[in-house]
Amino acid sequence: MFRAPVDASVPKQNRQSLEKIAEVFRLLAEPTRLAILQELKSGPKTVGSLVESLESSQANISKQLRILYDGGFLSREREGVSVRYQINDELVLPLCELVCARLNKRANEVPLYYSI
Repeated sequence: MFRAPVDASVPKQNRQSLEKIAEVFRLLAEPTRLAILQELKSGPKTVGSLVESLESSQANISKQLRILYDGGFLSREREGVSVRYQINDELVLPLCELVCARLNKRANEVPLYYSI
């Protein structure tokens, strides 16, 4: 059984701190937001570019970008009439990679059963 290393010097979190931690996970708990982060891995993109690559409405992409921006995961820069977004939090991609690694590990552990 795997046990994650625990830093005993870190105190238990109070309810307010746990709510803030949960909010970070809620920000990542929406598939379109994860798709946006996946697209932005390769570099900054405009809203129009994200709408095209994700085949979603401009309103939905803009809404999800605003949520990620307000949550501190993205930064944005205006270029004329366009807005270009990029990942602003260097920990968001490693966090997503940890979740993906866990899912891949669990998928590989599922035994196959055959019966007739």
